[in-house]
Amino acid sequence: MPMDGRHDTGYALLFSQPRMVQDLLLGFLPEEWIGWLDLRTLERRDGGSHPDRPESPLIWRLRWQGGSDWVYLLLKPQAEPDPYTALRLELDRGLLYHALLRRRRGISARLPAVLPVVLYNGATRWTAPLDARELFLPLVPALQRHVPSTRYLVLDVTANPVPHGVGEDNLVALLCDFERSRTAEAVDPLLARLAELLVDADDEPLRRAWSIFLGCSFLPRCFPDLFAATMPGGVLA
Repeated sequence: MPMDGRHDTGYALLFSQPRMVQDLLLGFLPEEWIGWLDLRTLERRDGGSHPDRPESPLIWRLRWQGGSDWVYLLLKPQAEPDPYTALRLELDRGLLYHALLRRRRGISARLPAVLPVVLYNGATRWTAPLDARELFLPLVPALQRHVPSTRYLVLDVTANPVPHGVGEDNLVALLCDFERSRTAEAVDPLLARLAELLVDADDEPLRRAWSIFLGCSFLPRCFPDLFAATMPGGVLA
């Protein structure tokens, strides 16, 4: 499997863990309404699939504080820029809504909001349009309102500044630190900090996800002359 593919898989594994999604919400999504969500209700969901889209995004949902309605997150790990990401996310969101409608079996109700977020770890800055309307030829206003208008957020882990006020215990901020490290010596204190945070979290699936990501993706990709891919558990043992 290509290194970029492994890196996408590593990010998918990391962001399959509730703690990573919570830290993403708390520190890296610049939307005021994020603070109105009840993080205690966060749960992973199946979003449907399509034979032409085997790399299904990660689907999470959570409720508003004091409410019963859900908000869905559609998390898409990517290792390479793709100018047509907005349209691909339009398809992913449509598949999610299709799955929701099938589960409702004819019950009439309004649909929940779905927020698409790209988790990007490529070598160059993310430059793809953030709004699907930018992908279409110039149109008269009366026609332009009929083209897809999907918007999405991007976390570019090597380029986006870490927001002010993000705590040292935020694991997404630590992920950014790993991705921005340029020497093996810079990685050592990050590993020590990660080990301490994972001990405090007392979360074995989270620890295993980080170990697989580091040993099978990050370290051999960034420092191929110093590290070889290790078996899960070797990095944080």
